[in-house]
Amino acid sequence: MDIDGRVVLATTPVEGAPSQLVVLADGRVVVTLRDSNRVAVLEPASAPERKLALLCEARTPSEPIGLFVAPNESTLFVTSGWGRALTAFASDTLEPRYAVPLPREPRAVYVEPSGRRAFVSHAIGDEISIVDLEDPLHSRRSVDLRRHNGENSSRHTGQGFVLTALVGTNPEHVTRLLAPMVSVDQDAGSVSTETYGSRFLAAAPLVAVVDTTSEALLGRNHFVSGQFRETVCTLPRAAALAGERLLLACLGIDAVLELEARARDPMRFERRRYRVPAGPMGVAAEPGRERAVVWSQFAAAVSVLDLRESAKATPAAEIIVSKDLPPGLGAVEARGRILFHATNDPRISGDGRACASCHIDGREDGITWQTPEGRHQTIMLAGRMNEGAPFGWRGETTTLRHHVGRTMKRLAGRGVFGEADSADLDALIAYLKVMPAPVRVEPDETRRALVTRGRELFADPRQGCATCHPGGGTDRAAYDVARSPYRIPFDTPSLRFVGGTAPYFHDGRYATLGDLLRGVDGTMGHTGSLSDEELRALEAYLEDL
Repeated sequence: MDIDGRVVLATTPVEGAPSQLVVLADGRVVVTLRDSNRVAVLEPASAPERKLALLCEARTPSEPIGLFVAPNESTLFVTSGWGRALTAFASDTLEPRYAVPLPREPRAVYVEPSGRRAFVSHAIGDEISIVDLEDPLHSRRSVDLRRHNGENSSRHTGQGFVLTALVGTNPEHVTRLLAPMVSVDQDAGSVSTETYGSRFLAAAPLVAVVDTTSEALLGRNHFVSGQFRETVCTLPRAAALAGERLLLACLGIDAVLELEARARDPMRFERRRYRVPAGPMGVAAEPGRERAVVWSQFAAAVSVLDLRESAKATPAAEIIVSKDLPPGLGAVEARGRILFHATNDPRISGDGRACASCHIDGREDGITWQTPEGRHQTIMLAGRMNEGAPFGWRGETTTLRHHVGRTMKRLAGRGVFGEADSADLDALIAYLKVMPAPVRVEPDETRRALVTRGRELFADPRQGCATCHPGGGTDRAAYDVARSPYRIPFDTPSLRFVGGTAPYFHDGRYATLGDLLRGVDGTMGHTGSLSDEELRALEAYLEDL
């Protein structure tokens, strides 16, 4: 794009859905292709009106998302969300150097100027991972975002899609790491009511500030008081520093917030905000100029922001990149995608939560919520919505339309009323059915043999797994698997993509699949007689579903 001329100069098709990109000093463009599990390097042509040329590409663990170039540009770092890894590649050849296993759903990665440590945020979980790059395969630790000054917070954190940092007077030294996230109260609501939510901020915005010297949280993990649900940023997706100002792009409210980056709690010091088109997913500040650009994915548009103190907080210009709908989405589904991420729709919730607040990227948040029937964890939606009724942990609804409307009311939302609302509900349901599931990497020969053995054990009547989960799906029946004194039945959930949805069981009592298989003998199948090797094979099969 020619930003000054407000025109699109060229478009380069790529083999996959691009997630993030960086531009190297020599002009090469690196991009992660999320649904094809690759990272690619493209070279600009001699004229900007010509397409980029593919130089090289490399395979990555499942779902490459985040990108960062080492300060000396010798190494590219890629986070893989579903693959739970940080992979290092040689930037000139894309030769893989190593892959570091990480906790669930790693997203943004930041490498400090010294090149000694990499920091990784997570869409799910209460931590920021730290990888010692001098010994990456053996030295990983984390910042516990629920712990401050020796005290543990009752609130969880999530939506960690963004990382940036303030550099001190010494260019080699990072003083503060800034991690826009969301603070969540899993106990919002009461078992004595019909809702699992509240009219207060169950999910509230924060910018976690980490002292990189002590590797500790500077501020508390708490919600920001004095803000209304219509204005808060509970779906942060991108950030950039413009001097000492933090520009934060927020889904749901379709705005970019300008915050004081050096404040101990930047979310409390908002200077101004800019309204932008639907779906802001990227922001970049232009070096040497009081200007920034914002990519709004849902609207397929770029906004140009005037950052001068005297300027009004409105986009200076808007560039429409494309009028075509993205692959897999019609007009109805595209409308549903906007509704899925709407954080201030009183039809959906009473406290401003969006569908995407609990179902991050259409998946789940790893949280076990307090509900009127006890603690229930969030269930993954993407890739599962076409398996049929019933829906909910109790299997209490027979149609998806009924279940979604019921969920809205139990979040203290109004639900849907009238013809216009009905059309919106149809659009939301249409989007639920096409939300993209993760594309997994094909296992190697050793792993395939393990999965094959696990499939045999799963289908064996002596274990009985396939009795309730035929083909890894669901028999659509309910069972008293908890063996409670109240004999409460729970719906059989699909096991599609279960390997990436820890914790397990309806109340999240099992941290891993291995714990689950060892803990449910006699209540969910019969696994007590299996050897450790057989249990590992069964676990591998479940992870492959």
